[in-house]
Amino acid sequence: MEKTLEERWFPFSTYALNDKEHKKIFCFHHAGGSASVYRKWTFEKKNTNFICVELPGKGTRRREPFVGDFKKLLDPLCECIIKVTQGKPFILFGHSMGAAMAFYVAEHLQSKYGIRPEKLIAAGRQAPQDEDPGEFKTYMGDDALIRELKKYNATPKEILENEELLHFVLPEVRKDYTLNESLIYNGERIDAPIYINCGSRDIGATSTIMQRWQTVTTKEFKEKEFEGDHFFVLNSEKYPEYLATAG
Repeated sequence: MEKTLEERWFPFSTYALNDKEHKKIFCFHHAGGSASVYRKWTFEKKNTNFICVELPGKGTRRREPFVGDFKKLLDPLCECIIKVTQGKPFILFGHSMGAAMAFYVAEHLQSKYGIRPEKLIAAGRQAPQDEDPGEFKTYMGDDALIRELKKYNATPKEILENEELLHFVLPEVRKDYTLNESLIYNGERIDAPIYINCGSRDIGATSTIMQRWQTVTTKEFKEKEFEGDHFFVLNSEKYPEYLATAG
């Protein structure tokens, strides 16, 4: 049976997409990731419906054309979020590149549809108006991209040392950095609370760096630091529980 558009955008969820009983949290992945990085969060049936966002050309949608300009994804993605949430409160969560994607989704929902998330939770990413001077740029060569992957310590050593595997991995990661570079700030602000989460050893998104998120919301701003590096979100067994209860 052919999947609906909503099922393609949200391939993994704790409960059915039309579930009305549980709080919905839409989860946006980091560069080089896909919806599957959060899939383990959907296995435990509690009071939260974690919904993993999949972009065209990624993961379960890898046969679809990749779209390198996030602005072109906003309308179809937001319309699916509206359909799935059915007027009920929801939360947007994003880690690293996903934090910026979640922010622009929140702003688009607000400006075009008059809909606001209950809150935006941003982890491991500088504020939308700021640039990470140490971040890989797509005009750089593969050696720079490999250094970027090593810096974040999330890619298995077996892949980094295997030229044949890198031949397949690097173009896919590079595509995400193209998408990342399309996330350009133009003075947007959202009328929803922003909660920032940082890792104690994440030098690219320290507490000080992430404080700048405070300037892009007109509402409440909160901060919480977790033990860990850039990928504390995925490495902490307790983090999903925090997301479900953050308030």
